[in-house]
Amino acid sequence: MSKNKNINEKQIQEFLKKNPDFFVGKDQLLTKLNIPHSNKGSISLVEQQIVILRNENEELKNQLNGFIETAATNDLLTKKIQTLTIKLIAAEDLSSTLNACNKSLKDDFKIQSCTFILYKNLNLKKHNFVTFASKKDKSLKSFQSFIRNNQPRCNKLKDEQQQFLFRNSKSIKSCALIPLYSKNQIGFLAIGSNDENRFNPSMSMDYLALIGILISHAITRYLPK
Repeated sequence: MSKNKNINEKQIQEFLKKNPDFFVGKDQLLTKLNIPHSNKGSISLVEQQIVILRNENEELKNQLNGFIETAATNDLLTKKIQTLTIKLIAAEDLSSTLNACNKSLKDDFKIQSCTFILYKNLNLKKHNFVTFASKKDKSLKSFQSFIRNNQPRCNKLKDEQQQFLFRNSKSIKSCALIPLYSKNQIGFLAIGSNDENRFNPSMSMDYLALIGILISHAITRYLPK
């Protein structure tokens, strides 16, 4: 009996899958069907369908809201990158290029601290956000895996890294490292935030990479050939 019952249940399931409109026009039959429900005892098939559709609708609404929020964030980010690009184009020399980067990152992107690490000691007037250091400098020893990988990275800094990059700002809680390169590595950019969740390993690196490319090409215009 048990075996026959299982076969019949399978047949019924297959039939209902192939005939989803079977219950259309059979209201009396629907009112006699009950489906066990963990919270409400037994409810009718129609009620169960309403509950399922309501839950699916809520899930779709949440997904749509998520898409809208992401689109709005991306649109705002695109406008900020466009502003940075315009400022870089308007810069007339290396010093004004670096100043434009620093100002845009702080004013437009709301970055609390910005530090350029450049591998060549260029003929450049002193900036408190620019540090010259050879790739073999002992201060960069803890950054070697990032330098070799040549990809943006977000992670929590070690104490010595924090001191080296943001010696003038002790409130930095999260940081992104962005490589600067054209044909060769120029250095890297460190941007820091007081918000510990602003930069984290799970975030998308695409826009950080784009910012790095824009700044790299802007700097390259003024490097010695």
